[in-house]
Amino acid sequence: MKFFWEIRHLWILITLIATAGVGAVMVRNEMVPESYGELSDRYGPYRADALEQIAAQPSMLIADKVCHECHQDVQKERAEAKHSTVLCIHCHGSSRDHVKQARAAAKDPSLKIAPAAKWDGDVFTKIDLYITKDRASCLVCHEKTIGMPEWFQKIDVAVHLEDMGAEEPMSRETCFECHAGHDTAP
Repeated sequence: MKFFWEIRHLWILITLIATAGVGAVMVRNEMVPESYGELSDRYGPYRADALEQIAAQPSMLIADKVCHECHQDVQKERAEAKHSTVLCIHCHGSSRDHVKQARAAAKDPSLKIAPAAKWDGDVFTKIDLYITKDRASCLVCHEKTIGMPEWFQKIDVAVHLEDMGAEEPMSRETCFECHAGHDTAP
């Protein structure tokens, strides 16, 4: 018995470790959702209920079909244009507030819809709806850079503007001297 008394500090340590282990397992069992791993054969370690919860959340992005509810003219203009695959959100912002205003105005014609703002030049802008009649918005996609696919419509800005005889090559609106935004054919 004397031996056990002399190593009592080890028994205390072993008891603490075992208690912590049992406590950790109990806490883990309480914190891990029931659906965790249900679809592990398809998705790996994943909470299956998350898919339904995410799908139930409202979309943060406005689909083009929502814009086309009111802007059928733009839809027709873009139908066969090179920009037909470019989403409205890319050039005009999230438009969530704009859509809310438009839907409210459809129910009550006395309500006004705020006009689109001028783009501030920031690709991470917080403006809800804007007009990007600015060469920077065009060059985000079309400026010739290393690694772009050969088939993609890209330009060397200085050469292109000189070849096209741009009246004001340094103007923010220089691209729009020849090109429209929705249908880019010169």
